[in-house]
Amino acid sequence: MDSVKRGKMNKRYYVLALLVCLVLLVSACKKSGAATGGAPRTPFIGGTTGITMNFERDSPPPEVTDDESFAFNAIVRLKNDGEFRVDRNEIRINLVGFDPNDFGKVFDDLRDVQPDDSLESKKRDAEGNIVEGNPTFATFPSGGDSFIPRKFSGNTEFTFRADACYNYKTEANTKLCVLKDMINVRDDSLCKPTGSRTIYPSGAPVQVSNFRQTVVGKNKLSFSFDVVLSGNVDIFWKKDAAVTPSSGFDNACPRDPRARREVENSVEVEITEIPVDPVFQNIKCGGLDQNGFKGTIKLINGRRTLTCTVDLVTDRLDLEKTMGIHLRYNVLDNKETKVLIKHLAEASP
Repeated sequence: MDSVKRGKMNKRYYVLALLVCLVLLVSACKKSGAATGGAPRTPFIGGTTGITMNFERDSPPPEVTDDESFAFNAIVRLKNDGEFRVDRNEIRINLVGFDPNDFGKVFDDLRDVQPDDSLESKKRDAEGNIVEGNPTFATFPSGGDSFIPRKFSGNTEFTFRADACYNYKTEANTKLCVLKDMINVRDDSLCKPTGSRTIYPSGAPVQVSNFRQTVVGKNKLSFSFDVVLSGNVDIFWKKDAAVTPSSGFDNACPRDPRARREVENSVEVEITEIPVDPVFQNIKCGGLDQNGFKGTIKLINGRRTLTCTVDLVTDRLDLEKTMGIHLRYNVLDNKETKVLIKHLAEASP
């Protein structure tokens, strides 16, 4: 009798375990944007990260002595966790926080260093599998030499901070609802021309969110969206000039206060796809002064709302039209560590 009961209980456990596995599988598919059939139904992986960086272990070491017998390097490990490929020529890294003369070097050994390789983006294949980008490295001082600390009067701690400036891009996709009759909307219409629309942004520090569409006339609609700084970084963009780190760290991510104020918190925005579609005409977006659908905006407290209007061709059928929003900007991020220089007292004669 007991064996029968145990058998029934075991079957229940097996069934319960199977149900738990199925729930976890479905949840994983949803998180990856994949349908239960396997292929993803969303265009991007998403996320709010661009390039992440850390110092390699013991590079620099946490402690060294000042007897000139310990030479070392600072090696920065970089990985692209976003969805935009960064060419090695579009990233510059400075090592700051200490006087290079205290370590046998000059400032040129610490500025505008490039990583060994380009940073491939995170990708998702047609079946929804995520392919990570490979890490790459930047080594200080430049030129393959090493740091050798001079003699100090006592133990002294220094900050080693890597400042990285790189160019990045966000892409976002959504669908506009266009009906033949935009005013008298049927209950069974293909889509609703008024209200929130789902938007899919790529993984990047600056995001596009809160997309809304409204009807402003029989043959005219309006849409708005928010551009939001989501990552814990600084961003820059120069209006009417695509200045990127390929022209130097200070040009793309200026440290001079006056130059910085002119370009900080700025992003280039471009509406894509619908400007070349004959269904849509006369696109005008407030704040975008290049053809009405491209321009540079400045974020206020990390956010900016843009509103656009567009005329519709009169000879049309019901449809949903995919449109894109592209953002370009330079990112400034940093990572720091501490190095303790331990003073070795000279032996008494």
